[in-house]
Amino acid sequence: KHVQSSRRKSTTFPIFVYEEEQINNNRRLSVCPNFQRRLSTISQLYLPNGNEYHLQERMPPTGLEYQQNIISTIATTTNENENETIDGERRLSIITKYSLNNNQINDVDQYEINNKKLLFIIEPMITGLLLFPILVLFWETGWNLSLIFLNVINKFSSDLHLDEFTQEDFESYTWQSLFFSYLVVEILLLVLYMLQDFIYNNLKNKNSLIKILILKFHIFLLSTIYIVQWEMLWTIWDQFTPHEWYFEFTLSLTSLFSLIVFIGHLSDLVCSPFLFSYDSIEFNIQFGCPLLTRQMKQWKINLINFILYEIIISNLSIITWRGFYHFLDSFFYPDNLTMSAGLCLLIGYLLYFPLMYFQTYLEELNLKYDFWTFISINFPQFYRNIRHLLAFLSCVFVWRGYWLLYDEYLYIFEDYYKTYLLFYFISFLFLSLIQTSSSINGPLSNIDDKNQFFPLYPHCYVSIVQRKISQ
Repeated sequence: KHVQSSRRKSTTFPIFVYEEEQINNNRRLSVCPNFQRRLSTISQLYLPNGNEYHLQERMPPTGLEYQQNIISTIATTTNENENETIDGERRLSIITKYSLNNNQINDVDQYEINNKKLLFIIEPMITGLLLFPILVLFWETGWNLSLIFLNVINKFSSDLHLDEFTQEDFESYTWQSLFFSYLVVEILLLVLYMLQDFIYNNLKNKNSLIKILILKFHIFLLSTIYIVQWEMLWTIWDQFTPHEWYFEFTLSLTSLFSLIVFIGHLSDLVCSPFLFSYDSIEFNIQFGCPLLTRQMKQWKINLINFILYEIIISNLSIITWRGFYHFLDSFFYPDNLTMSAGLCLLIGYLLYFPLMYFQTYLEELNLKYDFWTFISINFPQFYRNIRHLLAFLSCVFVWRGYWLLYDEYLYIFEDYYKTYLLFYFISFLFLSLIQTSSSINGPLSNIDDKNQFFPLYPHCYVSIVQRKISQ
């Protein structure tokens, strides 16, 4: 509760002490910040019409980073149970999101409890060990097909960079071939952003077969666009910047810290195997948007969201990935690719499984230990960004591990493009049949995990399939 005083008001975001609803009243008070993301000091001051700003209907995949953005507003006086206000200032509430009271627990059938425990255990295993390698196969073959496309339009051998790779060869690509390829996919992305609501509203009224076919085509088109986008930007940075590892690594760290300064967190660096999706128009047509808006037309919101994600954040993410990836190329057993790939997979999975299984535990550290209470109050985003960073490193290791193995051993036809085309379509077809081809791009908007197993990263594909089968 704020109390009026003559002391100058701080622009620092307020922290409140609250007592969790417990049967045992002797339990200590919990201290928790009201938000996951640090807000600017401007947003913590009174804003005219501030109470008219609202979140978007669709949030980004890691929606936990955005769900509790708060703007201080002039509020009317309410009763004490509804965030009591004094002198026009609003008290901000805190909700413990993942707690269940004893009555709810007692009402749950024992069979359902055991079933949820089993789902919790097998979900990361199935997606991380069985489905993720197929997803990487799609990206690796699509990436190499993009390289072949670049070679062809530059009138080089189609096998350039595929059998003997040298950094110096990147200088041979014309800037026009790189820039215009990138421009085309950005225009296509812009069209998908601007038409997303139209596509979604029309698909809702289609019969099941047409809806499925259009959805699969949309996913395939978007995944191909993203592969070309990453390939062109990656190659542009390779061709027009120095190749010394210390320059690339410094640039990568600079980009990483730029993400923290710009959006406050590193969750946009995290991808599969931490993020998995289920093929549905609810998650894979409309792009999640973190913006708080007031009386803004939807096309303007979509345009700003496109600029934010597909121009700014995408470039920063690619620069960050590229520096860490090339660092491993230079120093992680460069003369023994099989050894390098095996160690990458080992390290990546050693990070992956603890980060997946202990998400809820790590989210609630500030309620259990005084040290983490202190950290969560004074550095509210710090320990979560540490987890995002570790998850990002896990992604780099496991992606590189499988990628190296495919580059080294995936060879059927004498012409490389035939092999890549074959596995490009086979991998997509398989993921489509099991309803998770959208995981290639990751879910475009946040998926509500009804079991709440993994609060930080949406990861409930197996749970959704189980519910669909049991219906």
